[in-house]
Amino acid sequence: MKRIKESMFFLALLIFLVSSVIGAAGCSKKQVVKEEAAGKPVVAEKKEPMKTAEQLQVPPVSVAPPEQKPQAKMEPKKEVPAIAEGKLVPFDLTGKRIQFAFDDYSLSAKARERLDEIASWMKNAPGVKIQIQGNTCDIGTDDYNLALGDQRARSAKKYLEALGLESARLSTISYGEERPLVPNSDEKNRSLNRRDDFVLAK
Repeated sequence: MKRIKESMFFLALLIFLVSSVIGAAGCSKKQVVKEEAAGKPVVAEKKEPMKTAEQLQVPPVSVAPPEQKPQAKMEPKKEVPAIAEGKLVPFDLTGKRIQFAFDDYSLSAKARERLDEIASWMKNAPGVKIQIQGNTCDIGTDDYNLALGDQRARSAKKYLEALGLESARLSTISYGEERPLVPNSDEKNRSLNRRDDFVLAK
């Protein structure tokens, strides 16, 4: 009787162990299946290709070109002619004389402005020639003043040539202190005598 009980006990234990092993195997299989399912790549949904404007029957949009503003016409700069109906238009050369500082032959801003006016007039009168006369006050020797007057006349000539006038249309002469505009009685008068005069030449 004791052996039968022991046999029954071992049989029950064996059945329990077998059922436990089967159950564990089933759970493991389910877990493996879930993990495999989780590891599979997600298949992207197929997207339809974008339709062109012709397939969608969309009418083309016409873009008008930007309006162009009419450009303003540049009018040519008007110049007063030096010759009208075959006659030379009067031009005050006497009023265009230029002054110099004491013992100096450099051109001031005012002198350059007047020389610009002379050059503009002469360019419109191709046949015109002028003589540039250099003058000084009475301070200094005759020889020195003649040389200074010559330098003053040449300064004006060089400037006019730089403006485009031909050298053949410009002549120079120095009178030194020989032809004062006003008496050399004081410094004010002397400053007026330090000058270049302009006259028509043949």
